[in-house]
Amino acid sequence: MLRLLGPAGPGERDVRTQTKTEKPRRSKRRRRFGNIYSRKWGSGRRTWSARWFCKTERRWITRAFETEKEAKDFLIEIERRILADAYEVPPTLVETTEPKEPEKRNGRVPTLVEYADDVIERRFEPVLAPGTIGVYRAALRAWKAYFGKRDGQRAVRLDEITPARWLDYRAWRARTRNSRYGKKTTVSARTLNADQQSIVRILNEAILDGHIETNPLAGIKKLRETRRPRRYLTKKELGTLISNCPEHFKPFLLTAIYTGARKGELTALRWSDIDFTDGKISLYRPKTGTADLLDLHPAVAAELTRLRGSRENVRPDDHVFLSCHGTPYKEIRRSWDLALKAAGLNGRKGLTPHSLRHSFATHFLQNGGAVTDLQQQLGHAELATTQIYAAALSGRRRDAVMALDFGSQSQSESP
Repeated sequence: MLRLLGPAGPGERDVRTQTKTEKPRRSKRRRRFGNIYSRKWGSGRRTWSARWFCKTERRWITRAFETEKEAKDFLIEIERRILADAYEVPPTLVETTEPKEPEKRNGRVPTLVEYADDVIERRFEPVLAPGTIGVYRAALRAWKAYFGKRDGQRAVRLDEITPARWLDYRAWRARTRNSRYGKKTTVSARTLNADQQSIVRILNEAILDGHIETNPLAGIKKLRETRRPRRYLTKKELGTLISNCPEHFKPFLLTAIYTGARKGELTALRWSDIDFTDGKISLYRPKTGTADLLDLHPAVAAELTRLRGSRENVRPDDHVFLSCHGTPYKEIRRSWDLALKAAGLNGRKGLTPHSLRHSFATHFLQNGGAVTDLQQQLGHAELATTQIYAAALSGRRRDAVMALDFGSQSQSESP
């Protein structure tokens, strides 16, 4: 009989002492195979390894991991597979990272240049906006100069594009000219990022076609771009520009100022898109794939009516805006430069045809227009894009800045 009180007699155990000092022993699970051990390197880094005996190859196998948990989980999975008769020798790190032989169409992997040329013209050109296609074609010209056949070397194949080779191309491209016809300036980070975005999409198409397994450039970071200021013209400058621009360019200029439409949206405009009766312009936006009805300003309606009357046999599918040669606009930069020079504004840096869009947005908000209405007018897919203009014209921020007076404060604090 156990004694519950007092000291324990001979041959007896004190229950109270047992419950306070002795702890029940847990049965320790014994692995059926393998063990886990760690190693500390001279740099202070510690790694963990899982080791087990492989009956298939009759030898001990070891695999290294960064954490103890990864090693334990790996060994548990190996044990589970052995018990389920589904064991296979796991590959080494070198075997998992080694590139596999890609599937070749017709037994041959095409070069980057020939494949990109085919994809751009056959797949992209029918569905993408002309401006986007222009970016792809500009990148393709640079790829032909670097990845094409040159200096006695053969053209680079799709499966030979590597991150190191792309970084070498980017360094070479950064020293080239920005345009064959423009100023002799080197390309910017924005152009280099556009090249990278273009080739990533080309390589994604190559994956779908079975030429390569993975995209080697998918994880490369883009360069930091310098944000360019949004230049806009004052009302006085816009009036001077309209009065002095070339006669053939005036209808385009007026429409851009009073609608805020993009250059590509206006150059594609046809007479069937203009409703003089209801005062509307039907505008297709290739960038977002949408269409909007914009209000036809009286000044624009009068100018377009005059323009239509000055032409003979105008058909509904004819382009509204024509160059000085009587052909549809492909590029308006020369006419824009002539208009700036005639108005005495060619000395201002950063003024481009897109500045007319910024000018419209700025004056629209200054006149009390709503940001949501401006979003529909400009055709922005996201309201956050339109709010950039509103943030730049914040009256509260201006009042806070103008209220600062550090000079008077320093005078009051001086002894």
